[in-house]
Amino acid sequence: MWSLWITAGVVSLSAAADSAWIVGGPNPPPVEDERPVEVGIGFHIVDFGRITAREESFDVTAHLELRWRDPRLAHGAGDGKIWTPRLNFDNAAEAPKPHGDPRIEVAPDGWVTSRSIVSVKFSTPLDLRRFPFDAQDLVVRLSLSSDQSQVQFTPLPESMHLHDDVFVTDWSLLKQNYQIKSRRYRPGGDEYSVMEYLVRVKRRSTFYVWRVLLPLTLLALFPTLVFWFEPTNLQPQISTCMATLIAMLAFGYSVDFAVPKVAYLTMIDRHAMIGFLSATAATIGVAVVHRSVAAGSVPSALKIQRPLRVLYPVAYLLAVGLSFVLALAS
Repeated sequence: MWSLWITAGVVSLSAAADSAWIVGGPNPPPVEDERPVEVGIGFHIVDFGRITAREESFDVTAHLELRWRDPRLAHGAGDGKIWTPRLNFDNAAEAPKPHGDPRIEVAPDGWVTSRSIVSVKFSTPLDLRRFPFDAQDLVVRLSLSSDQSQVQFTPLPESMHLHDDVFVTDWSLLKQNYQIKSRRYRPGGDEYSVMEYLVRVKRRSTFYVWRVLLPLTLLALFPTLVFWFEPTNLQPQISTCMATLIAMLAFGYSVDFAVPKVAYLTMIDRHAMIGFLSATAATIGVAVVHRSVAAGSVPSALKIQRPLRVLYPVAYLLAVGLSFVLALAS
């Protein structure tokens, strides 16, 4: 869990009471009537760096806005320092990188606004069962270091949105949502205010359809040709089946770099497995046919071979169709 402590240099509070001024420095929370301080939060994403499925992470740059009221600072009062809330980036995979110091402004009525720009790499679990036709929820989770009895979040709706020109390579942005909730970090412990900001994205599958799924499908259908050769020509039939199996293995390794080592099969894994099993079945079929040829019964070999010319591609396409239907229905 990474933290960002928003502080700034200490400046004099002798500024005019009728204009905003820049201040900074820690003080105790400005608690009024024993009520927790309400800290308004806005998280405005201005850029997505990348979404890395293998690491189950994503990078963003965002405007972070915090707003709270400190009556001790109204009309230029105070001792030269102010309290600023400390944030935890709960699901940050690396330490946040601020783009310079935050800007903190205090209005004459005691309302304090802190604005900063940060770049963060967040970790989020991905469900890749439908890969490459999957959609994912990218979650940003920020919390306050003080418990809810002292400080709690309240959203700033006008600062909770995506920038107009935000885009992610190979992904489409569907929607965004946010909610304020509470969370305990140990059983029976204090509750802390948490802001969860969610962006729903859908993978653009065109690359995988044309560069992976279609070639795998054609490779799996290629062994159909072996059942049109003369049964006595063993060499071209075995060579075709083995070349198909090797090519499928190579394709599997080329896709492996893009996905994490998950404990379940993705849609593209099942597609590759169906093709590999089909090519293996074709190899077994060739062996059975040539056992008949070796036994001196070419007519029996032809009786086995001819139905396979239709059964093999039909069985493969049915298995692929069933796999897609079950995956999309889940």
